Amino acid sequence: MGMELEYKFSVPGAAALEAILADPAVNEMRQEDYRAIEMATTYFDTPDRRLSARRWTLRLRKENDALVATCKTPGQGAARGEWECEAATIEDAIPKLLAAGAPAELQALLDGQTLEAVCAARFTRRAALVKLPGAVAELSGDLGVLSGGGREAPLCEMELEYKSGDPEAVAAAANDLARRFSLLEEPKSKFVRAMALTKEEP
Repeated sequence: MGMELEYKFSVPGAAALEAILADPAVNEMRQEDYRAIEMATTYFDTPDRRLSARRWTLRLRKENDALVATCKTPGQGAARGEWECEAATIEDAIPKLLAAGAPAELQALLDGQTLEAVCAARFTRRAALVKLPGAVAELSGDLGVLSGGGREAPLCEMELEYKSGDPEAVAAAANDLARRFSLLEEPKSKFVRAMALTKEEP
């Protein structure tokens, strides 16, 4: 199974995010210059929302000039199932995602169903690999907007994603960053927060 292990933190604004990414201690860990990636994500579901009901995410994201489709499923703690492929449309992506190891249930859920765009996110990501004691991770800062139901909400967050080595070392580094910069964990995914915008306010 493909696995994503990441720690996500809410950042109060662009100035705070810039301060974190430029912090001398953070720069000491960096193995490369920050890469700037323009992200435009569209999230898809069936009309009866059978994917989100299972806490699955299906998205098509433009990353600079590349189109990448992703399927995510719930996991334990900070871990999730994740499978990716390049695809021109979300329909073209389904067999590729299945071939990459996504659950066969995906095909069963989508048989006879149409997929529709339900919400979106647009943001700039600045990312770099960082060397930790016993592990390598990717540190990234995302700044942009979430959109859904004709509404928008600001997006500003930092992520630390496991790449190799000891997963516990990445967890320890994430906790250290949170303490150092007084960050709060962001428990909700971009998809969940964007979907919340589509719901009627009481």
